[in-house]
Amino acid sequence: MTVLQLRNTLTREKESLPAPAEAGQVKLYTCGPTVYNHVHIGNWRAFVFYDVLHRALRWLGYDLRHVMNLTDVDDKTIRGSIAEGVPLREFTQRYTDFFLEDLDALRIRHPHDMPRATDAVDAMVSLVETLIDKGVAYKSDDGSVYFKISGFPGYGKLSGLDARELKAGAGGRVAADEYDKENVTDFALWKAWSEEDGDVFWETSLGKGRPGWHLECSALAMEHLGNTIDIHAGGIDLMFPHHENEIAQSEAATGETFSRIWVHNEHLMVGGKKMSKSLKNFFTFRQLVELAGATGREVRYALLNAHYSKKLNLQVTYEGEGEERHPVRFDSLLAAREALHRLDGFRAALERAGEGPDPGDAARAQLQELHAAMRSAIADDLNVPAALGKLFELVKEVNKLEGYDQAFAGEVLAVLQDVDEVLAVLEPEADAGLDADEQQLFEGWVAAREAKDWARADALRDQLQERGIGVQARKGESTWTRL
Repeated sequence: MTVLQLRNTLTREKESLPAPAEAGQVKLYTCGPTVYNHVHIGNWRAFVFYDVLHRALRWLGYDLRHVMNLTDVDDKTIRGSIAEGVPLREFTQRYTDFFLEDLDALRIRHPHDMPRATDAVDAMVSLVETLIDKGVAYKSDDGSVYFKISGFPGYGKLSGLDARELKAGAGGRVAADEYDKENVTDFALWKAWSEEDGDVFWETSLGKGRPGWHLECSALAMEHLGNTIDIHAGGIDLMFPHHENEIAQSEAATGETFSRIWVHNEHLMVGGKKMSKSLKNFFTFRQLVELAGATGREVRYALLNAHYSKKLNLQVTYEGEGEERHPVRFDSLLAAREALHRLDGFRAALERAGEGPDPGDAARAQLQELHAAMRSAIADDLNVPAALGKLFELVKEVNKLEGYDQAFAGEVLAVLQDVDEVLAVLEPEADAGLDADEQQLFEGWVAAREAKDWARADALRDQLQERGIGVQARKGESTWTRL
């Protein structure tokens, strides 16, 4: 049984999970969305990464329990619901539904549990009371409760902050849910109600108010997975302060390790720059569908093209300057479409295999070797780019064969099906076939090629591409796919 290795942010070392038979159930917690708007493509990189981790664990034989939170109460959700004049639950449910639809479009498996923060307020209140009793949390004059980071000596161990440089004990506090590294001070666990919260509050033993953002993940993880989890995953932007605060409040309350392994995905850059609305490089998944005609499979493939721990650049070509600047071509998505088109053609050729020759033992040995290399790459800290490299090497080597029979084609298809359990990009979208006009254009293209009328064939190919249909001729076979 192959053992999964992951680079632990906490230790800065690559660590092996216990073998599945020894590990028991692997407990995975991943940071979910704040449901106040459509999720931007940078966050979708994180969710695709979580999915690869989820799939790889199950694929390698681990018994998995995966929990991901839905943040439906925080500064952003409250501001949004008040601005629209609708109840918080109605506001957040709309964006939860959008998120779940996009999750499916990107072929992301749902976690086993996706609890809402608002459904766990009692658990959060109980956690705050424990922290007060232990002397690491205190009430301020307005009734809010803050975590005292000077009461947790290990603060900063995840992000590498030097505890001597922290401002603990200086009387500084930060009430905002999100803040910068310059504001390393005591943080809010429970926020006393203010007029800015409108009708969003809970009457509890802590007083009238609501939980802080950092509190929810600790409470939900412990409620659904226990005091100690095996793997906690999130974007690099969450490492500080969010994950640092999770560790502090969880371990201060229980005296136990909160998570054995922490894994973080790096930022997604767009056009070589950090996403910003002012730079016109800020996109949601739905905008990519609208502007680039992208499918979920193409976006997923593009997001797999760098190791999760490395920055990934979504290349976009722009025209114009300043306010007139606008995207005209999404180069990374076009590259993804081309790569998937090649894989679709390869798969289609395998499925059409008939009475060809047996390619022999050497071809089968090479197939097994490349399959093992793909599995090893994924088990080695989820090295998906390396696995994709071996996949295209497989395509190249099979296409070099003079021919092959159905039995060998079936063995290759089985390899594709196996690795696609993790990649989730090789199965084409369901296709209803060509309509009458499209079929006529395709048959005309085939006939023009057979007649060596290359000018007409090129013109028909261009017409098909305008309709989103790609055509290919290889070894006497003519095929089409939706682009």
